[in-house]
Order: sequence, then C-alpha cells, then structure tokens
Amino acid sequence: MELKAFLAAGLALLTVAPAAAQSTPPVTPPVLTPPGNPNNPADFIRNPHPAMPWAPNNPDRFLSETYGTVIQYIPVPPQQVVIQVPVPLPAGAPPQAQEPPGVPAQSRGEEPSAPAQTQEQTVEIPGYYVAETTTGYWYPERWTLQQQNGVYQWVKLPAEFRKK
Repeated sequence: MELKAFLAAGLALLTVAPAAAQSTPPVTPPVLTPPGNPNNPADFIRNPHPAMPWAPNNPDRFLSETYGTVIQYIPVPPQQVVIQVPVPLPAGAPPQAQEPPGVPAQSRGEEPSAPAQTQEQTVEIPGYYVAETTTGYWYPERWTLQQQNGVYQWVKLPAEFRKK
C-alpha cells in the first residue's frame, strides 16, 4: 500500500508540475479610478467645471489659449458726470421773452427765436468689472455717455479684449 500511495503522489506531481510550469502569474487588472476627485467636489483643479478653461471637454478651450486665464477682476466704480442739458421754453412764451438782446429779429428778416438755455444735470455712468487675464484685459459690454451734436446720448459699448 505504501508503494501505491507513493506512486499516486508521484503521478500527481508529474501532472501538476508541467501545468504549473506553463501557467503565468496572475495579472492584476489596472486600477481604473474616475478622473478628478469625486470625494471632494470643491477640488476644482481635479474636478473642473465644463466651462472652466482647463476642463478637457470645454469646447471653448482654444479661447482660453487666446485670452489666457483670469488672474483677477478689477472693479471700475460708477462715475458721476455733470452735463449741460438744453431746456425747452414753453410753447406759449411771449415773443418778447424769446427775442435775444441786440438786433431785433424783424430787422434780421427771421422769426423771433428763443435763446438757448441749458441746465446742469448730474448723471451716473454705471460701473463694471474688467477681467485681467494672463494675456490682456477683457472689458464687458457697458453703458457710457457720448456727446453728438451738442446732445448727450447713452451708448452701449461692445465687449472687447485688449492685449497686454
């Protein structure tokens, strides 16, 4: 019986040894971790919002290469401006009040006219923020006053980028 046990162990060893020699060590699959840091949503470096310039799927990524990355926002405060506004005379004003001093309007061959009167008015131009980037300055759309033919008008300036 001892010989049969010995032979059985030898046979088992002969069949297992070639199989063990042919097998490769087990391959551990690579650990796939999701991109970013899902445990900390406030980690904007590894969890960028899709609109952030360094986000891999941002369709405007080329714009960040052109305009650069925002460094700071510079506040431009509102401005108080004093302008001269023409004041119309009432429609029923007597011609004597409308006639300028000096040569009468009848001798000049024209209708009597009202003297030009103006009044000071204080106006506030709204403030805005300029974004300073690594390559320049981004000015948003903003309102300002422009004087055209002696009349002030509100004008909306377009957004613009000025390189450093």
